[in-house]
Amino acid sequence: MLRRITAVLASVAGAIAVCASPASASDTVGWQPVNTNSNWHCTDYEPHNAYQGVWGGVNFKTCIIMSNVSGSKTQAVLVVQNKANQDVYIEKGRVVFMSSSGGDVWCKASNLAAGATAGCYAPTVYSTQCQFTTNAISYLTLLGRTDSVTNPGWEAPC
Repeated sequence: MLRRITAVLASVAGAIAVCASPASASDTVGWQPVNTNSNWHCTDYEPHNAYQGVWGGVNFKTCIIMSNVSGSKTQAVLVVQNKANQDVYIEKGRVVFMSSSGGDVWCKASNLAAGATAGCYAPTVYSTQCQFTTNAISYLTLLGRTDSVTNPGWEAPC
C-alpha cells in the first residue's frame, strides 16, 4: 500500500514538474536613435540621481507611441539624454508596459556618447479597445543606482 501511494505521489509530482513552465522573460534590446513626432506622448525629462549636476547630467523620460488614432498599436520607449561632456555607461534599463500583452523589455548595457540621445523601444502592443489607456514605467541604472519615471498613459479618441 505504501509503495502504491509513493508511486502515485511520484507520478503526480512528475506531471506537475512537466506542466510547470518558468515565467517568460522579456526580450533584451539595444539602443536606437529617437525621432519624436505628434504620436509620441512623453513625460518631461527627469535627471538621473547618479549624474544629477555632474558633468552636465543625464536625463531620461518615458514615452508612449500611439501608431494610429484608435490606439490599436502602441509602444513604450525609455529615452536617455547624455548632457555630460563624457560618455556614460548604461548598466541596464527596463520598460514595463502592458506586461500581459508582451510589452515589456530589458535594455542592453551600453555606452552613451557625450551629447547623445538614444531610446530603448519596447515591443509594439496591439489592442482592440477604442479608448486605450495604460501606463509605462521606465527604469534606468547608472553607477549602481536605479531611478524610474512613470508615464500615466494616453487616452486615444475613437
